[in-house]
Amino acid sequence: MVKKDIVKYVQVLSVILLALLTLTLVEMIIAYRTPEYQVHTVSNYRVEYVTEVSYNASVKPSLLYGNRSNVSTGEPLYTRLVKELNICFVYNIKSSPPALSSKYEVTPRAILRSEGWDKVIDVEKIQHESNNRANGFTACISINFTKVLRDITTIEKEIGVRRDKHNITIIMDTSVETLLHNKTLRSKMSPTVTLQINDDGRTYVITKNLKEVEENSTTLKSPTTVNIMGLTVPTSSARATLLPLSVILGVTTAISIGLLLKHGKEEKKNVEEILKERLKGKLIRGTVDNSGVAEVTLHNIEDFITIANEHRNDVIYDQTKGKYYVIDLNTIYSLNNDNSQLRKSEEK
Repeated sequence: MVKKDIVKYVQVLSVILLALLTLTLVEMIIAYRTPEYQVHTVSNYRVEYVTEVSYNASVKPSLLYGNRSNVSTGEPLYTRLVKELNICFVYNIKSSPPALSSKYEVTPRAILRSEGWDKVIDVEKIQHESNNRANGFTACISINFTKVLRDITTIEKEIGVRRDKHNITIIMDTSVETLLHNKTLRSKMSPTVTLQINDDGRTYVITKNLKEVEENSTTLKSPTTVNIMGLTVPTSSARATLLPLSVILGVTTAISIGLLLKHGKEEKKNVEEILKERLKGKLIRGTVDNSGVAEVTLHNIEDFITIANEHRNDVIYDQTKGKYYVIDLNTIYSLNNDNSQLRKSEEK
């Protein structure tokens, strides 16, 4: 009985270990498919320097302008009618966190260009105007258009070449010092306006570099978690625990199943050994045709041995059927070879 109880215990233990191993492997796959860390970015600051351009022109009285002396942003500029052009650069800061204060230094440059030549021209007037806000500033310059057109005529007479298109490029080299909560940023930008003087009699205002962005962020890694057997644990801890646990369970399960298989083989081997010992060499191998013959199945090895000895017949082991037979006239006795008979024999 003791050995029988041990075998049953090992069988139950094997089932439990196999279930735990399966669950552990599933959980381990989940843990290893889950990234150990989640990466996210935190913005420390983001500052946008945005410049808007507007203009106001002093013009000659004319029918086109309705005899007005000034035109403003959006109205067409007719080159021969413009006397003076005032261009304003309105700087604004959009930032996160909000800027506490800002300080601007602006150095304007103006270049008159045509195909094959260029000339630096003077900016006759520059006006700095504070917006009285922490995030704004305005700088305006004035171009004497009458003088520019006169210079173009003089230069073309000097070189003997006349061009149909000329450009006045105005570059505002700007340094900005921006105070945030715990940091002072020093940035540079160069908003640019090109006055394109065409042969159609008009001057077109073309802008570029009106936006500059400066930002800084920090990449953070935070450990992820997985749900393991109802518990929420860090992924790294789950990996560190589940891998050795799966190895231990795998080895233990293999050992328990191996013991059961070994026990089964030993029982089968012991049946044959018992029969050989008790039947005194009357065990042979062969094929038994039990069709049309009465067959009596015995479930106890002792009863089977008794029948064999009483009839003094050989015991035939039919390997194809996996059974032991005793043939007596029109009756065949067979041993139910399910190992139960050996256990019963041992229990006695």
